[in-house]
Amino acid sequence: MMKISRNFLSLFISDGITRLIGFAATVYIARLLAVEGFGLISYGVAFISYALLFANPGLTVIGAREVAKAPQDRRFIEETLGLRLMLTIVIFTIFFVGTRFIPGENTTRQIILVYALALFPFAILLEFVFQGREEMQYIGVGRILQSGVYLALLVLFLKGARDILVVPISFVIGYVISTLFLIVIFLKRYGSLRLRFSFSQWRMILTAAIPVGLAIIFNQVTISLPPIVLGIFETSYEVGIFSAGYKIVFMLLIIERVFYYVFFPILSKQHVQNPEKLKGNFNLLTRFLFALTIPLAIGGLILAPRLINLIYGHAFHGAINVFRILLLYFIIVPINTVFGYGLVAIDQERRFFKVISITALLNTVLIVLLGLRFSVYGAATALCISELASIVLMKRELRKFVRFRALGFVFKPLLASLFMAAGLVLLLQWNLIILMLTGVIVYVAILYVIQGFTRYDVANIKQIFAKKSSDRTKK
Repeated sequence: MMKISRNFLSLFISDGITRLIGFAATVYIARLLAVEGFGLISYGVAFISYALLFANPGLTVIGAREVAKAPQDRRFIEETLGLRLMLTIVIFTIFFVGTRFIPGENTTRQIILVYALALFPFAILLEFVFQGREEMQYIGVGRILQSGVYLALLVLFLKGARDILVVPISFVIGYVISTLFLIVIFLKRYGSLRLRFSFSQWRMILTAAIPVGLAIIFNQVTISLPPIVLGIFETSYEVGIFSAGYKIVFMLLIIERVFYYVFFPILSKQHVQNPEKLKGNFNLLTRFLFALTIPLAIGGLILAPRLINLIYGHAFHGAINVFRILLLYFIIVPINTVFGYGLVAIDQERRFFKVISITALLNTVLIVLLGLRFSVYGAATALCISELASIVLMKRELRKFVRFRALGFVFKPLLASLFMAAGLVLLLQWNLIILMLTGVIVYVAILYVIQGFTRYDVANIKQIFAKKSSDRTKK
């Protein structure tokens, strides 16, 4: 098996570890704070997610790109940091004033304000610098430090519902530690660093960054809006139930991140160097993703009650069907990521932005309408519908430039998954771990028998990774 580059391993291993730690922290919070307390925390997290986006409207994406072009241009780095800090001051001020008008208990406002303090370390977080310099190992260590400190503080100081403010305080401290770590590494490797305040340069940076930032913000609406809508129109119980189901799906979506980071640069290079290979690789990626996500989703449908009970306890029984609905979302999102960033890879980012804008608007309307009518189940269904609309539009736009198949690759993984599902139902009383392992064995065996993947497909996958590794080595 071909050796994958150090940057690839550093980033994805760290992302996996970070998600595991974050998931452990989520479970710990849910079990100690119960549904209502967990709902309040999820409400606060939704607000800070938006705050972080508006304080960074595409600046880190543009920043990483410019650093990659000119790694020694320290002035640009310093101007970007100055701009991010200025935007942070503005956004924090808006939050400080705006929380006075948020309905609910005083504790809710306190949670949101403490979370908002994370804006300041985030403003000077140097991840974009190390990303541009292709030094992913430092980003990985910083992320593990952030999540590790967060979990450690929770275990030490969160003992019950009365300690609810420990959660956002620990979150902020974790960000501070991660930011300080990257600053120390930068100073040791590259010398001094300061903030620059240049309004003329800020205008130029923002002009380049805002289109990217708007696309990211619109996409984040899909993720963060349900807890906010449920928090306003329902109770913290519904927010907690929805968040419990979504957190598991979020953990599974590490698949999406892996495929994005690995294949986006490959598709970008092929668009310039070997455009005739794009069709084959889009076909291969779609087939491979369906082969991963469909069995996980069908297995999750069957095992949902046991998984929710094992992870969260009996109090979160209401999250079972939310989780089941969101498993459809889990199947769609990675495919949509390939199609969407496929458009960006072939220099069609305006079409990507157009689709994101349309589906974000659709998602907002559906979450409000279905959330009001059907509560948590309506909000989960709204996510699925808007993501389905997005994948249809993304595919239509992409096929204007690259002709490839998509739905035809569903059937073999689906057939193998149905055999697996039958086995899971028959053996449902078995130990959960043994049951899951049995499901994997049955699925892989059936997929092999029906030739879900050929030797040619496997050879193509190896060739892609080999190409990526050789490119890194040449650099």
